Amino acid sequence: MQKYDKIYAKDESYFGHTSKQFTTLFSNLDFDSGTILDLGAGQGRDAIFLAKRGYNVIAVDSSKVGLDQLQERVDTENLPIEVVHVDALGYTPPQGLDAIVADRFFHELPNNARVKLLQRMLSHLRVGGYMLIADEKSVLPNLRDTLKKEKFEFLRDKNGILFTYKP
Repeated sequence: MQKYDKIYAKDESYFGHTSKQFTTLFSNLDFDSGTILDLGAGQGRDAIFLAKRGYNVIAVDSSKVGLDQLQERVDTENLPIEVVHVDALGYTPPQGLDAIVADRFFHELPNNARVKLLQRMLSHLRVGGYMLIADEKSVLPNLRDTLKKEKFEFLRDKNGILFTYKP
């Protein structure tokens, strides 16, 4: 049983509610429908927030326990969330995503896998799409450099949040 399976089995709302910073950023997007990939969705706090705002969400995580809890909410509330139980390192999302969310996700990956995964995920983001990374400040420099090399525009780069736009 992996680390987060144990954590989620003890607490069905381990990470609590979606952060105010997150809700503020996604409340001001210039599109009100579309598909958003939530990497490391866990129990689905961000995916549920986005689905309730009208977005189709693909929630990817390797924790079966967390995703089972999310699936219960999806079924009960009839939310437009596709729950995908897979290790993100081996996952290939559909093309043309409107946004990608990685909220407290990248620090869980080995150092040598972070940039490779980010580059691969960015190739599935449509022109005009958004990338949100919220994480520990120590993992952000290489991710920031990758986004700059890919010519992303930075809408926010502060307090552990990289919120970018693909021109």
